[in-house]
Amino acid sequence: MNVLQSVPLALRTISRNRLRSFFMMLGVTIGIASLTALASVGEATKQETMRRFKRMLGTFDVVIINPGGASTRGMPSLTTVPPVLKEEDAKAIASEVSLVRQVATMQFAFDIDVKYGDKTRSPSVMGVSANWAEVRGEDIALGEGITEEDNATMARVAIIGEDLRKEFFTGEDPLGKQIRIADVPFQVKGVLVARGVGPGGASMDNTLAIPVTTASRRLFNRDYFTGMLAQLKDPAQASRAIADITALLRERHGIVPPAEDDFTVTSPQAQVDRITDVGSTLSRVLVGVAVIATLIGGTVIMSLMLIAVSERRREIGVRRAVGASRGDIMLQFLVEAAIVSFIGGLLGIAIGLGGTAIAAALTKLPPAILWGAIGAAAAMSVGIGLIFGLQPAWRAANVDPIEALRS
Repeated sequence: MNVLQSVPLALRTISRNRLRSFFMMLGVTIGIASLTALASVGEATKQETMRRFKRMLGTFDVVIINPGGASTRGMPSLTTVPPVLKEEDAKAIASEVSLVRQVATMQFAFDIDVKYGDKTRSPSVMGVSANWAEVRGEDIALGEGITEEDNATMARVAIIGEDLRKEFFTGEDPLGKQIRIADVPFQVKGVLVARGVGPGGASMDNTLAIPVTTASRRLFNRDYFTGMLAQLKDPAQASRAIADITALLRERHGIVPPAEDDFTVTSPQAQVDRITDVGSTLSRVLVGVAVIATLIGGTVIMSLMLIAVSERRREIGVRRAVGASRGDIMLQFLVEAAIVSFIGGLLGIAIGLGGTAIAAALTKLPPAILWGAIGAAAAMSVGIGLIFGLQPAWRAANVDPIEALRS
């Protein structure tokens, strides 16, 4: 008897003992369902985290330079950061760090009233250099962005986010309209492409940008920046670029050991890698729990099959009496265990995919189907059946046919 000849016999046996087969499948089904759902939800969470960070940071080919040391917390604004990053620092980084393509400068301020007609809103107000949109990968949905001429002339112009457009200009063209930022009139010259929500769930579109020179001299009266973006020529060299920028700024700021930096230089890609690594560690722990559940399912298969060997001694004796070898008996029980475990695995995959769809609907995450993980789960279910079916099959093969027929 070969494997193919054993399959119909195994299926008949499974069909005759439905309740026992159900309990044999149950553990494997739960374990494989958990594996499938956890792997898919974990991947969807990772992909969504990457998308939200990219929406917030714009691009990963930059390093971010903020004023304040490593202990600084919260969103940098003109009222919370030390006045250490100046225009001369930006020019020095752009000209002296060979790995840097260009540097964009920014001033952030919050809690500033922006008015249009009788409507008032308090978005984040950004003063930005002309290359800010290019460095961040920002797109303009309507009109045009901040230009070199805007910065050179300290023009009172603004580009607004989608939230402000909806709030102030529903049903009308915002271009050319006058808004008031801290009671200073500005003309709307563009609308940013909507970016949705960030990693924390807050809207990324509740913002507006004005020329950084206008912000620093006509609005905020501050000559320091709350941040810089240094675009790299080669993103793979981010660590080296961070070291070069750090050394340059320490020298420019007169910082000598053991004094700490009065700025921080970070890589967005490194931040995302750290966050996704934490998520991956949690996913690995949960997958480990699911694997243990699957192994427990295999133990249940072995236990119930050992009981079945005792109950089927007469059947084994009859088969041996009509010519079946020990190998045939062993193969029959192994195939039964593998098929039961495989069917349980298929049910688990179906339940896991259903759980993934439900989780995606509840969390608003796009579903991620990992076909590689599903194939591995199916193969694992067969492996579990073969491994845990080995002991019962060995015991069945060694049943004495004469004693079995007398029992």
